[in-house]
Parts: sequence; structure tokens; C-alpha cells
Amino acid sequence: MVSTSGDDINATPLAPMDASWVGTLGPADNALPHAMWASTPRAVVAAALPLLQPTTSPTLQDLAHRLLLTDAMPPAGKDAPGKPGLAELRLNRLLALGRIDGVKLIDTLPQLNTGEAFDRDSVELRIAANDSDSACRVIRDRVARYRNPWWDRALIACQALSGAYDQAALGLSIMRDQPPTARDPVFEALVDNILGHRQAVDKLPDPTPMRVALLAAAKLPLPADTLAAAGPAALVVWATSDKVPAMQRLGAAEKAMAFGALPPDALGLLYASIEPTLQEHATILKNGKPPEDSRGRAIFYDIARTSTGAARAAALAPLVADARRRGAFVTTARLVAPLIAELQPGPDTQGFAGDAARALLAARDIDHALPWIDLANGAELRVIAALAQSGPIEGADVELSAAAAALSARDANAAPRQIDLLAALSSALGEKLGDVDVAPLIVPNHQAVMPGGALWLDQQQAAAGGRIGETVLTSLLIATAGDHLTAEPVLLARIVAGLKAVGLENDARALAVEAALAAGI
Repeated sequence: MVSTSGDDINATPLAPMDASWVGTLGPADNALPHAMWASTPRAVVAAALPLLQPTTSPTLQDLAHRLLLTDAMPPAGKDAPGKPGLAELRLNRLLALGRIDGVKLIDTLPQLNTGEAFDRDSVELRIAANDSDSACRVIRDRVARYRNPWWDRALIACQALSGAYDQAALGLSIMRDQPPTARDPVFEALVDNILGHRQAVDKLPDPTPMRVALLAAAKLPLPADTLAAAGPAALVVWATSDKVPAMQRLGAAEKAMAFGALPPDALGLLYASIEPTLQEHATILKNGKPPEDSRGRAIFYDIARTSTGAARAAALAPLVADARRRGAFVTTARLVAPLIAELQPGPDTQGFAGDAARALLAARDIDHALPWIDLANGAELRVIAALAQSGPIEGADVELSAAAAALSARDANAAPRQIDLLAALSSALGEKLGDVDVAPLIVPNHQAVMPGGALWLDQQQAAAGGRIGETVLTSLLIATAGDHLTAEPVLLARIVAGLKAVGLENDARALAVEAALAAGI
């Protein structure tokens, strides 16, 4: 900056621009506000970001995606010396959550002060995004800089994946001359298979995107324990590989879709590629029982996709029943909702009305859900619809007491907890849905895993202070129970109220609806 005063000219150097939170999402992408980190200390963000974990909650997935990719002013302060900076932490979480669209962010992030961890994560994320050419360019550029076994193996992997088999074989022979402690037998076996030296690989420790890509290129089956151990990014690699038969990709694709790493329509296309035998088709239509495995789900989906009217509803009902049994109703709803939206509610589909309404509510398709709610005539569904949208539901009185009676009649054991949840969510959103009898709801304390006191208080203070990014980040941490949305009414109410307080009412309502449906309401 230059200033003049009389004959004097003073030059003051500008502080370097902090681009650690540049992003790919703007206002047109439903991004969070550009000033979302205003008044939030950088140290708080750096401490909380590494705790973000994959989740099967679509609402939490969407919030985490927007938080990590929104173009925003960074939190004030400097990265702690000797620790990962915000750019490195963001990329690491994008990889952990399987957000392969985050690959667009890599080249825009400042990389002057990033280190090996950033470069490794950038390689793995590019491979997960099916951009092995860019990944290999990074590897060739960095291998001389870092000079360690990971990069040596990465270079050989690129050679094997790109068809440079002679170079890969030479690199592998050199690697085998190293001390045993520096070798990786599973990696060597994967490359050997690609080079034509067939051998079994029964286990795949550390199933990263690169190692899964090698497994697919070797045309080996997925080891039994890999599906459970692999993260979302690695699951996407297997689910989308054209080197693996479609039937072998189903389990990974279902799990990747549940984690939000694979779009529902991509799973639908994979389901549609599974051709049932005539006997399978006839047996499934005759029995109408819920599917028992991924292949059965694919067949039911394809029958529903290619049917209309009552026949489609008849195929969707067992699919939805299976999803509910597996605790996957909300994620499955995202897949089947477009098929349900094409159906017309009527007497021939009345038995499917409740499931149709719930699936459409889970997919945030309120307009299509309302006629199904009318057809089902369920008081509890009207309460969920009231949580989904601000304002009254046309032509219907919504009362918690009526919902409580309906839930008690359906399942007396589950009803107290479900009614308790509806009351807590309604209160958090400020909905006036009438009183409900409290006496039946007084039950022993829930055995919940509670957040730490500092995290709990910080979420409340951030919400009260309008600190949007901090509220979202702390809410994401409080909301997760393992890889699922927490079922605890107190925690959910706190999160919903906090999101609403900072202007994210649509997200608060979506989370409330998801929580109610996940609870079986």
C-alpha cells in the first residue's frame, strides 16, 4: 500500500492474502455465507475439523459438503507451527468423507506451506475421482522430493495402471531387494497380478483408493473384510470400476451411496444393469418378500423402474421394508423417491401410501408427499410434514396428541420414545402443535453417548452469537453416533435449534424430518 503526505511517499507492504478457505461453492450452489467464520478463532476450527467422520445421514452429508467447499473468508489467526494447516485439514476430510467433487478444490488451495500429507491426500482423492492421469503427474513430480517407500510404491502403481508393465516390473524387482521392513507383500502381489503372475489376495489391509484401484485392475475379487474396512472414497473406486463385474460392485455401491459418496442415480443405473433370470423374476413377483441381499434389491428396483401404477408400488413395498429392517430407510428413500413421485395416489396404491409419504418426505419432496399423507390419513405423518415446512398444512389440523395416539396404537413399546422425539423436535423448531400427555413419556434415562462439555457449550454459544460456520461444524460433531445420526431427542433438539438460530432453517427442518423417519415414525 502506498500513501502520500506532502512530499513524503510511504510504502507499507500488504499482509499476504490468506486463501486457506477458497472454495468451489458460491451463492448459486446453496453455499454457506462468505463470512461464515467471522469471530471464530482459527484454533477452534483446526481442532474440530479432524473429528468430522463419514455419516449415513443425508442432511449431515450435505452440511459437511457445503462447509468444506464453500468459498469463504478464513477464520482469523495463523496455522499452528508444525501442525497441519486449514488447507491440509480440509483436503484430508474431503478424502475421508468420500467427497470426490472436492478434487476441483485441490489446485485452488494454497500449497506453499503444505507438506507430504497434503500431496498424498491429493493423489488418493484424484484416484477416487477417476483422474489417475493427474494423480500420476503429482506422483512423478513428488517422488524425488520425498524419497520414501509410499512414493516408490505409488510410482509403480501408476506404471502398472497405465500399462507401462516393463517399468513396473523393474520397479518391483528393485523393491524386493529392500529390507523386509520396507516391503509391502500385499502391494507386490497386486502388481504381480496386473503383470500376469496370478496369485490370491485374501486380505487387503489399508484399503485406500490407490490399493483398491490396483485390486480392480488385477481383476481380483474383493476380500471379504474389505467392504467393512474401506472408507467412502475407496468404495467409490470399486463401485465405479469398469474392470469389475457389476454384480461384484453392488455391495460397495450401496455402501458408498449410503455415505453420500455415490449419487443415488448411479446406484440405480448399476441396479438396472443386473439381469435376473426368468426364474428369479417370477419367484420375486410371486412371493413379494423383502430382498435378502444386494442382488435381490437390484431386481426389485428394476421391476419397480420398469413398472407403473400398482405394480410399481408392489415392487417398491418390499424394497422399502428391507431398507427399514436394515436401518437404511432414509438413504434408500433418496433412491426410490423419483419412482414414487411418478405414481398417482389412489385406491389401488392405498396400502403403500404411508411408505410413499415417508420416502418423499425423506427426499424433501413435500409437494408430492402431501397427497400420499392425505391418502394414508396418518396423524404422525402430518406432524412430520409440519416439521418439514414452516406454516400450516392446508386442510389439516396438526396435533401432537393425535400423533401420539396413532403411534401408541401402532407400537406401544416404541411410542414413548417416538412421541418424546416429536415433542422435542417441534419445540426446537418453534412449532405450536398443541400439548401432549407427558406422563407416559417419563421413562428411565436414555443411555446416550454425550458430547464433551466444551463442545456442547461451544455449539450453544456459536449459535447464540450467529457464528454460522462454527455452529455447523460443532453441530456435525454432536449429531453423529458412529456413522449414523444420533437418536437422542435432547441432542437433536439442540442441533435443530442451533441451525435455525443462525438462519439455516431449511437444514434444521430437513434434519428434524430425517430424525423422525429414522426413529420409525
